[in-house]
Amino acid sequence: MRVAQFAGLRTLGLCCNNLSGNVPYEIGKLSNLTHLDLNNNKLDGVITEEHFVSARSLQYIDLSYNTLKIEISSDWQPPFRLDAANFGACQMGPLFPGWLQWHVNITHLDISSAGIADRLPQWFSDAFSNVEFMNISNNQLNGSLPTNMGFMSLQELFLSSNQLTGQIPTLPPSISALDLSNNFLSGPLPSATRSANLKQLSLFSNQITGHISESFCKYQGLVVLDLSNNFLEGVLPLCLGVMEDVQFLGLSNNSLSGGFPSFVQNLKMIMFIDLSMNNFSGRLPTWIGKLSKLRILRLSDNKFSGNIPVDITNLACLRYMDLNNNEISGSLPSYLSNLKSMRHQYIAECSILSFDPTPILYIYNGRPILHSLSINLKGQELKYGDIFRVLGTSMMSIDLSSNNLIGEIPEEIVVLGGLVNLNLSRNHLTGVIRNKIGEMQSLQSIDLSRNKLSGEIPISLSNIAFLSYLDLSYNNLTGRIPSGTQLDTLYAQHPTMYIGNIGLCGHPLQNNCSSEGQAPKQGDLGRTEEGHGIQFFYLGLGCGFVVGTWMAFGVLLFKKSWRIAWFRSSDKLCDKVYVLVAVWARQTRTDHDA
Repeated sequence: MRVAQFAGLRTLGLCCNNLSGNVPYEIGKLSNLTHLDLNNNKLDGVITEEHFVSARSLQYIDLSYNTLKIEISSDWQPPFRLDAANFGACQMGPLFPGWLQWHVNITHLDISSAGIADRLPQWFSDAFSNVEFMNISNNQLNGSLPTNMGFMSLQELFLSSNQLTGQIPTLPPSISALDLSNNFLSGPLPSATRSANLKQLSLFSNQITGHISESFCKYQGLVVLDLSNNFLEGVLPLCLGVMEDVQFLGLSNNSLSGGFPSFVQNLKMIMFIDLSMNNFSGRLPTWIGKLSKLRILRLSDNKFSGNIPVDITNLACLRYMDLNNNEISGSLPSYLSNLKSMRHQYIAECSILSFDPTPILYIYNGRPILHSLSINLKGQELKYGDIFRVLGTSMMSIDLSSNNLIGEIPEEIVVLGGLVNLNLSRNHLTGVIRNKIGEMQSLQSIDLSRNKLSGEIPISLSNIAFLSYLDLSYNNLTGRIPSGTQLDTLYAQHPTMYIGNIGLCGHPLQNNCSSEGQAPKQGDLGRTEEGHGIQFFYLGLGCGFVVGTWMAFGVLLFKKSWRIAWFRSSDKLCDKVYVLVAVWARQTRTDHDA
């Protein structure tokens, strides 16, 4: 590079290419250069003071999202004063980059994912008093936040995924977005007296305690509120209804109580509600069907009771409904076909494209909103960190498991062609599995286990191309199991998927079907051969006794989140015992016949 040819160059923008190799030292000799943008390339190597030796005019620098290592002494005083600096994903640590303190006019600073494992320096608040945007997330910052942050000019502060401790100090009055999630912060929620402009408050996965007091209602302009995974308790104040702009409400995994919050009916813009893993109780309100923009409803692991209101099917934008592990009773609601988004129908007001008039739920000032959302899919709990992915078309789910639901599965459920996950297990459902279930071609996971379903397994199940998990265990199903490579593969991966249905027969099970293609009658299967049937009965009875005792101790000794895991482990234990008993019984019958 011949510097003389570019001596008058003021802006060098080469972002978003496939540039590789080292950054040449000659760039530092461009004394008139004010803007340097090399972000999103494949550059590597080391950046030192020599790269900026004569760059006295430099005001803007962006080296983010390369594989660069910034090795600049903390004592170095640069010949320039930056207004904005982006070093995201560059290696700058482990010490906090002290040379940044000389840039007292800087208003935009991004040193996220920079390998910094240090405390915030004492000069932090003074040196960065003019900073409006600051992102130091995804590092290993430790210690407490400065107590004198109140006079700073911060409007957006992102310090998530660090190791910060202590209480949240008084916030700057200009703050509009604050993300301190995934830290170890403790104490009460921050005071709202000087921060009425706050629009995004993300504090999930900390150790914050106490109640949500009425003073918190002064955050009237909030759009994103996520307090999940903390130690909050008590009843939610009614005045939270003044936050009419809220689109994202995350309160999961606390110890909050009371009925379904009545103030939610005032939140006309709400798209995401997560109240899971708390102590909420009572019936679900009928007005829930008026939340026309709601996309995700997560109420699992509470004590909600009563019927599922039929009005819930008015939620045309709903893509994800999780009511599992409550005390909900009654039958499944009719008019499921009204859940239009789950039918893969395009609805303009449910669009999440870039021109969406209310995109803040997904992208806040160019940054995706993250949330610790999980889903019971394919027999295990999976984490979904990026809420955009779930709100998009890739994940549509209905989970009503572990309740007291009765009646039949509505026939019109098969029109929900966009469903990826359907979990109705651990209820008291009766009737048959709908023959047209095979039309739900998006399904990847079906769990109908531990109900009272009867009849034959529909042949159409073998036609679901993407199905990778199926559990029909512990029902009253009868007849020949449908053939097909798809179901055989699923059985090999999950050999208990048919267990507990003694009326089933045919491959891959050992009991052959009769000449009419049906399984032997349940009475025949219960007959004893030299007492083997009686032994089978007592072994099953013993399994029930052991598991029942096991569960009783879990109820007495552990909190709710542990009890759930306890019960599920007990179910798996019983499954294994039944498998062993079935193998034993089959072997003894073979020996007897021989």
